Amino acid sequence: MSGPLNPFKGVMLWVCGGVGLALLVAVVVLAWQVSDLSERAGTLASERDTAIDERDEARAETALQAMSFNRVNQITEEARRVRQQSAITAQNVRRDIHAHISAESCSSVLLPAADSDRLLGYVNALRDEALHPDAAGAAGPDAAVTPARRLTWGQAVEWLPLLMGDIQSCNADKAGLRRIDKERVSEATKKN
Repeated sequence: MSGPLNPFKGVMLWVCGGVGLALLVAVVVLAWQVSDLSERAGTLASERDTAIDERDEARAETALQAMSFNRVNQITEEARRVRQQSAITAQNVRRDIHAHISAESCSSVLLPAADSDRLLGYVNALRDEALHPDAAGAAGPDAAVTPARRLTWGQAVEWLPLLMGDIQSCNADKAGLRRIDKERVSEATKKN
């Protein structure tokens, strides 16, 4: 039977060749998918590592900001306490001065009109600056209606402790701000 090939054998050969080719194609496709998945896994691992690094940096930055806010809150609370203590001390000193000078004849003598007006004008200007612009503008016309007030020497002297207390409060606020700036600069230099 060395004659022509059996058609069945030819079909079998063809089928086996097709199956072999199909298997070869399947192996190539699987190899390509494995390579693609491996590349994706590497990319995802890299993205994961980057995300973890960014998360850690964000946590560190958040912790630093929380520490800074905490420090600012501590300094603010300290300044508030100093202002409150300063106001109490100034009020006590004012009361003591009032008790001592109210018996003196000079305490009821009026300040010269120009000095009294200048002092009251200065106080009113400070109050207007402290008010919201709408409230300050609304208070302006009413001030023209009120009669001029004259201060006595006793009243002027009683204001001194209150002014000194306000100056002390401002100095405490400025010291707190300087401390905050100093700590911020030292934190910035530690970072770099």
